[in-house]
Amino acid sequence: MKNYASTDLRNVCIVGSQGDGKTSLAEALLFNSKVTNRLGTIAEGNTVCDSSEEEIERKISINLAVSFVEHRDKKINLLVAPGYADFVGDIYAGLAVADVAVLVIGADTGVTPALENVWELLEDKKMPVAIFLNRMDKENVDFSALVKTMKERMSSQVVPINAPNAAGGGFSSLVNLFDEKVQGEAASLRDMMIETISSGDDTLTEQYLDGKPIAKETLESALKHELVERNLFPLLCGSATKNLGTKELADFIVDYFPAPKLSENKNFSALVYKSVSEPGMGQLNFVKIFSGAVTPGKDIFNFSKNSRERVGQLTFVQGKKKVECPQVSAGDLVALMKLKDTKTNDILCDEKTAPDLKQIEFPVMLYQRTVVTQSKGDNEKVGNALSIITLENPTIKHFFNPETKEMILAGMGALQLEIAAKKIKARYGVDVTLKAPRVPYKETIRGRAEVQGKYKRQTGGHGQYGDCWLKIEPQERGKGFEFIDKIVGGVIPKNFIPAVEKGVKETMEQGVVAGYQVVDVRVTVYDGSYHDVDSSDMAFKIAGALAFKKGFSEAKPVLLEPIMNVEVFVPTEYMGAIIGDLNSRRGRVLGMDKSGRKEVVKAQVPLGDMFQYAVDLRSLTKGSGKFNMSKSHYEDVPSEISVPLINAYQKSRTQEE
Repeated sequence: MKNYASTDLRNVCIVGSQGDGKTSLAEALLFNSKVTNRLGTIAEGNTVCDSSEEEIERKISINLAVSFVEHRDKKINLLVAPGYADFVGDIYAGLAVADVAVLVIGADTGVTPALENVWELLEDKKMPVAIFLNRMDKENVDFSALVKTMKERMSSQVVPINAPNAAGGGFSSLVNLFDEKVQGEAASLRDMMIETISSGDDTLTEQYLDGKPIAKETLESALKHELVERNLFPLLCGSATKNLGTKELADFIVDYFPAPKLSENKNFSALVYKSVSEPGMGQLNFVKIFSGAVTPGKDIFNFSKNSRERVGQLTFVQGKKKVECPQVSAGDLVALMKLKDTKTNDILCDEKTAPDLKQIEFPVMLYQRTVVTQSKGDNEKVGNALSIITLENPTIKHFFNPETKEMILAGMGALQLEIAAKKIKARYGVDVTLKAPRVPYKETIRGRAEVQGKYKRQTGGHGQYGDCWLKIEPQERGKGFEFIDKIVGGVIPKNFIPAVEKGVKETMEQGVVAGYQVVDVRVTVYDGSYHDVDSSDMAFKIAGALAFKKGFSEAKPVLLEPIMNVEVFVPTEYMGAIIGDLNSRRGRVLGMDKSGRKEVVKAQVPLGDMFQYAVDLRSLTKGSGKFNMSKSHYEDVPSEISVPLINAYQKSRTQEE
């Protein structure tokens, strides 16, 4: 495999919504370049890009697929991103190292709400985009109507470059709109193309308005420039499964897409955009080289980890196939094998050079599930498995929640975490169940109490004796715990006071009425007694715990629940449904705003009603809704929720005793 100069490289990320034909398009490009000897299909599970067991079984793309084709002495690196919303992190990774995106749209489905979300992301990333209108062979497809819709719902600067020779089943070839001899509807589309391309240049606009012909070469040069500047979005069409329009797309990529933009720094620098762990092969890190070059055996520096690495084998990847290469230069994508400490989003460089690279900003993970194992002995295995899975996918994270004492798995949605759980079983032989997390309620009080806690035990020899009186009262919300020593006259020796406080604190951590952490209380120890021989730290710790439990129960205990600030981004037509749904979740709508093409609903909602929201919102808005969420404050839990929680906890405690 030869080493391509940066001018001969094209880095392309193929994106779109679920089921619009991204994998089929990549398959056709690979077939045309003789990488494969037959067109694989998703139905048969034999495509290059969807090669994992989960993808073949579910017939959807789950991972960012990396491949390449060689076309007209150029190397086109293909990054095929999943379309399902749970795997949006892979779109972020692909766009971070691509120079242009190809947005695939199904002609039979058109501009769907989910597709508009992808378009918004491309706009946010300021990514140059060409559009491939797929499945033009489907019945009832109206090309002109689709172009109009794209101009209205995406950008007025969408510009057709070619058009189908006929509609539906009659589609068999493309009409090149640069051809001056086109007629009929194609002539109208050609005129639209010339007008749109000319609009970015005053001289060309003047020529167009004066009715003067514009040379083909001039139009092509202007189109290439305006594509890179995101002033135009070229539209090509075809049918990936019938391999129509795919050769024209490859030509367009070579002729119009830019070569990689390189760092001015000539020393080696690279970004890891994807990591996988392959059984029997170890870890594989996919990188884009932004400057310099890399060879096997090269010593490099992991800038993110402050550690040294040595490069092993270099490979270009095509699905499960790996092609070795002796050297890779700036602008190219390559996989590095068996680096020790490197993972996704790490920056690699020469040790003495500070790299001018930015890490990928992945989306926030708002969907959480508790990981439940069959036995406690499996916890360590699951922890190791989760570490590897989160290394492979930066939009999955796991952590222990000390408030609820649960192992939490967080991600973008239910399907993503379901696949992660299945992978744990397949790779590590450990069964895990995912369930809704516990709400991290808190306990506090609204009243006051003064109580005695006395612990006395005689078991032969030295006994145990501790006696304390506590005053328990509420603090302001958020002020926390305060312990005050008001013992006078030595009724409790000073050395036993810390034990009383420790008994109180340990009880607060465990909870009293419902098993949740106690917050915002002031405890004053003001009286008590002791025994010269039998008193001990342990006895006073138990006495403090007994007094606190009794006093807390008498001081009008209440449960508090976390309230979240929520922002929901939706098209106008879903506003009523969203507001009604938030109200059903005990939410308070605080106001509405505008963000781009979407409405923003601002609300405060109890966390306990938001665990399933990532899934429910997609269902409510046909995939078009998005939301942000952050902690706000704690509020009293309504009695219809708190009473059953308290009763259930007290019943369980009685059974344990």
